[in-house]
Amino acid sequence: MDTPTFDPTNESEFEQLRKGVEEKPESANAQYNYGLALAHKGQWDEAVETFKSAIKLKPGLLEARVNLSAVYLQQGRYDESIEESLRALQYRPDIAEACINIGIAFMHKGDFQQAIHSFDKALAINPNSIVAHVNLGNAYLSVGDLDKSIVYNMKAIALSRSFSAPYNNLAVVYFHKGDFAKAKEYLQKAEELGYPVHPDFKNQVESA
Repeated sequence: MDTPTFDPTNESEFEQLRKGVEEKPESANAQYNYGLALAHKGQWDEAVETFKSAIKLKPGLLEARVNLSAVYLQQGRYDESIEESLRALQYRPDIAEACINIGIAFMHKGDFQQAIHSFDKALAINPNSIVAHVNLGNAYLSVGDLDKSIVYNMKAIALSRSFSAPYNNLAVVYFHKGDFAKAKEYLQKAEELGYPVHPDFKNQVESA
């Protein structure tokens, strides 16, 4: 989802956005901004309805469609997430975030080949998408292609050495490859960067 232009923890700013919708219910941008605020507070149902209102007022507001798709992912509504991202891509076929949302939805549905196709499409649009690289690495891990998983997670690290997820992913990959020393190395790095390492996996790696 988009990074908000407000502080999601600031209740006065949140209240201002809510009042903005009350004062200008016909404003698609006001609805959209309030939808973002609701989403960042985890109020998924309210965010869905607010993004829908923005889209009804302005069908070409693609940011609202992409963020609605992202909220559907949070709710586990994967088919609806795919449908909304596809609608955004009908308006403009070069939205990498929509392709990523589709790929994540297909990952949750267990259709890893479709997920790989969607993440590849996202990278064709934006070769520097860290999120697409990491998710493509996850998809290849899911189909057992450990070497390709390493490639894409390493590309993510090359783009941002402070992003913790690919380090954790590499720990998982190397654990599956039986290289426990590297698994421990990457797991330690992931923890240093603040990744919430699963305690069961950490115990497995440390006892390997």
